[in-house]
Amino acid sequence: MATSFIRDSPYLSKDRITDIAHPELTVCSLCNGLLWLPVACEKCETSFCTSCIKTWRIEAEDPRLCPKCSTEYIQRPCPGAIIHILSTFNIICHYKPHGCSAIVPYKSLETHEETCNYRQKTCPGCEEKIIRMHFNAHYYTCPSVLLTCPECNSIYQRQNADQHTDYKCLRVQLNQLRDQMMRIEQIQNGKLNLLESQIRHLIETIEQIVNR
Repeated sequence: MATSFIRDSPYLSKDRITDIAHPELTVCSLCNGLLWLPVACEKCETSFCTSCIKTWRIEAEDPRLCPKCSTEYIQRPCPGAIIHILSTFNIICHYKPHGCSAIVPYKSLETHEETCNYRQKTCPGCEEKIIRMHFNAHYYTCPSVLLTCPECNSIYQRQNADQHTDYKCLRVQLNQLRDQMMRIEQIQNGKLNLLESQIRHLIETIEQIVNR
């Protein structure tokens, strides 16, 4: 079975729970981690993580077959007894290596990890990964973050802000005004040419009527 690529990164590794009850029921046979958002095979009732079975069916030689019983895979909801067992588990937060000490109920895990203050965000300036609780303090002082001048819309890194002097800003604004004037002039010239063409056409029409 093409499961090695799935086993490399289970969503819920077994070391995030201290005591796994009924591992023969609560462990995904594809990723070998704790079942997450599980579904089951209608034929053999083997449960899989939703993401694992989706990935397996994309990569498998014959995605129509169940990876466990090798008969046609027809998906059904995970048995209620397994859902109940999973709901009794308390899980160590994924962001423990970053400092989070929370141990949360299985059903609350997704909500907790989405809002966890120890979840990392990537700074758009220096591309360093910063935990959420420290992100704003880093972002508003990072020398590599891009700033936009409110006067001329020039973009530059925070560390180069001192180089964007009032003189440079005014020069940029002047060039922008010149460009704007040129665009306006081009538009006006186009309108004038159209008007002149219409006038010529009207004169030609009048002359044709007079000469009849």
